[in-house]
Amino acid sequence: MPLSPEFHFTPQSLQQRLQQAVLTALNAAAKPRLLLALSGGLDSMVLLHVLAGLRETAGFVLSAAYVHHGLQKQADEWAVFCQVQTAVLKIDFQVCHVELTEPGRNIEQQARTLRYQALAALLDADTALLTAHHADDQLETILLALKRGSGLTGLSAIAAQKPFAGTVLLRPLLAFSRAELEQYASEMQLSYVSDPSNHDDSFDRNFLRQHVLPLLQQRFPAISQTAARSCQLLQQSLEYQQQQLAVDLPAVLRQQQLDLIELAKRQNPQRDLLLRFYFSRYDLVPSAMQIREFVQVFLFSAPDAQPLLQWGDWQLRRFNGLLYLLDRHEQQVDGVTAPELTLQPEQKQQWQHWQFCWSLSAQAPAADWSSLPLALDISSQLEIRTGQLNQRFKPAGTSRSKALKDWCKLWEVPPWRRGSMPFIIAGQQKQIVAVPEFASHCSAAEAQSWLHYKK
Repeated sequence: MPLSPEFHFTPQSLQQRLQQAVLTALNAAAKPRLLLALSGGLDSMVLLHVLAGLRETAGFVLSAAYVHHGLQKQADEWAVFCQVQTAVLKIDFQVCHVELTEPGRNIEQQARTLRYQALAALLDADTALLTAHHADDQLETILLALKRGSGLTGLSAIAAQKPFAGTVLLRPLLAFSRAELEQYASEMQLSYVSDPSNHDDSFDRNFLRQHVLPLLQQRFPAISQTAARSCQLLQQSLEYQQQQLAVDLPAVLRQQQLDLIELAKRQNPQRDLLLRFYFSRYDLVPSAMQIREFVQVFLFSAPDAQPLLQWGDWQLRRFNGLLYLLDRHEQQVDGVTAPELTLQPEQKQQWQHWQFCWSLSAQAPAADWSSLPLALDISSQLEIRTGQLNQRFKPAGTSRSKALKDWCKLWEVPPWRRGSMPFIIAGQQKQIVAVPEFASHCSAAEAQSWLHYKK
């Protein structure tokens, strides 16, 4: 239908488009407070200025934080610059100091992880975090994902909105190129700092920014914006895929662990996608080669084999058809005989990665604690021990005693955990009276005291 002669389309100014993009993101998140990750660079100073101008009409409370990594000698100056700029705008501001613990490892990744950890500590459920990633950042991320051979998750690049630290992370500038942000900063006469490390093209992202993007943008001026639109479409596909995988995953879980026997029945691509979706729960992003190795080692090896893979800080094991993921702490304590501990009545006591409380009350200290009855009064002596799997134990309701190692088989305790699992002994005979998570020597009706525990 042709437009009437009276209709006139007035294009929005850059300022109006920026404001509209930010307002759209804020309305979708519906959070009364905002925290801006402020570096003092061009992009974050533009977002600071836009947000400051919207405070009164949009009715949100704005604060800002600068994460000080100590990696650049100008970091103190940048922190002061951010403090001055936020003070002029009457915006609450704070500096978060972080320190890289492993200087020899990937500095960019470490800095990014520490930055988000520091910002997460400042958030609550009513505060959204905002970062100023823009369309050029998005294009760089896509190219890096292509270099790594990433799938849909990697190619969907930077999400405009995603759950983070119990709240939400917003990136409202993804549709705007760096050139547009520079134009806005010029029009508004904004000051900002420049990081000299951005010129070091030994970093992959800087190489793309200095040598590849200029050529692409010279040939295809709108490539940053069109790539951002492609990311939006990929993110929609990813969201739908994850919704479907969330529906399919319970069928291959047993006791909330991955059931490898059930998984092996699935055909590709569902099998590999379910694997990746499951591993994403642990922030693991295995490569195609790692997935192939996993399938060969865990799904197609002999049933009595005990396969083991080490993926970074995680160790992967199989037992009784289930997949076990052991973090660094579990790898250190599993199978290791721990020091003995004498339990003191009515006191919370720490032992390894457990907490115990021996009490006259059947009421556990908190809802996340578990309890076992004991036919013992508090004048008895209770000790926590590990190892000694030949000791015998007779759980309540069973006809005879067995060696603890035999009960471990019946309880389906993985072999590598049996040596470090705690059990409780009492009396002169040092008899086992309870095994936390599994059984007690008496019923609740026979209880004279209670063992409360939390792992």
